Amino acid sequence: SVLDDLPLPPGFSESAPPGVFEAPEGRILALSAEGAGEGLAVRDFYYETLPALGWAEHRRGDGALEFRRGRERLSFTLERAGGRLLLGVQVVELAAD
Repeated sequence: SVLDDLPLPPGFSESAPPGVFEAPEGRILALSAEGAGEGLAVRDFYYETLPALGWAEHRRGDGALEFRRGRERLSFTLERAGGRLLLGVQVVELAAD
């Protein structure tokens, strides 16, 4: 995966090839995965795992949660579909000034 240093929760696997969108301002990496489980377990997995990888929790002004590491911004979406949990991951890497 293009997000090699970002683990997936146990029981999840990538459901589509990752997407990479590049521009002079930076790039966006997008990943979709799916698996069985509950949203709270996925959230707890990332709360426990990401700090060891250098990611820090950040609450945005709109109440959404993201994680930050240097110039990278990491956000997640979760959606239930047909008994499976769909996980969307997006990393925005801002270009150096």
